Amino acid sequence: MKNIFIKVKEFCRNYKKRIIKIISISIAAVIIVGGSIAGVVYSKAKGNLKYTQDQLQQIALGKVPGEVINVEKELNFEEAVYEYEFNIKDKENMLQRVKVDSKNGVILKLDNEKSKGENRNGHDKEEGNRGED
Repeated sequence: MKNIFIKVKEFCRNYKKRIIKIISISIAAVIIVGGSIAGVVYSKAKGNLKYTQDQLQQIALGKVPGEVINVEKELNFEEAVYEYEFNIKDKENMLQRVKVDSKNGVILKLDNEKSKGENRNGHDKEEGNRGED
């Protein structure tokens, strides 16, 4: 076993420059290929923009009337489209999250605090029902 380590050490010492060159080329190739793929997805997503942020905001507010608190723009690599997530404070002062597709103007996801197992008092539904039995 000791001989193997000695041989590997000698090999590395003798071919140090070649090893460094191969590793450097490999890393550069991975970066170039990854950057190229990201560039293609980005340009395709830019081409898929059919709705502006303002139009998408109106779609979200049509589903959940209220005040837009925050907007997050995210690139969906699988579909090559941008998705906008609007955080909206509704009339009941609850935070609603609406995710909208920038290509089709379709609502992809609607999250609200009520649907996460909370009632109006902020208690978990199961906890609130335990005392009523």
